[in-house]
Amino acid sequence: MNDPIALDEMYFVGPQALVEDFAEIKAMGFERVINNRPDGESDDQPVSADLEMAAREHGLEYVYNPVNLSVLGQKQVSQQQASLEESKKTFAFCRTGTRSSAMWVLVNNAQGQDYQTLVDYVSVKGFDLARCEVAMQPLVTHNA
Repeated sequence: MNDPIALDEMYFVGPQALVEDFAEIKAMGFERVINNRPDGESDDQPVSADLEMAAREHGLEYVYNPVNLSVLGQKQVSQQQASLEESKKTFAFCRTGTRSSAMWVLVNNAQGQDYQTLVDYVSVKGFDLARCEVAMQPLVTHNA
């Protein structure tokens, strides 16, 4: 498993987690896993039900909040935000970590932070949200 990238002290992102990664995820101190990747995007991708079982076997909270950019809406942002209400060290993943980063931007923007500042910040962390921009724009609530 690649090292998760911290976007803040409690929210980390990374690429697709595999069933065999959950022992390491737990050992890294994570308490919650958020799967932002819809099932069936690729043939070699594990299904959410198998990932959930592995997470629970390791005592991790598991949240399935699939993000498909063609239908991204307030529902996904609200679910992500609700999942993060209780402060726990969280590992969010998708195929590359980009959609999980986009969700962090939208959640923090909904809580009053400046959208462009957040986008610039995740860009510095290695996540280019350009391909997400069209889907994200209708959900932006706070700009400078």
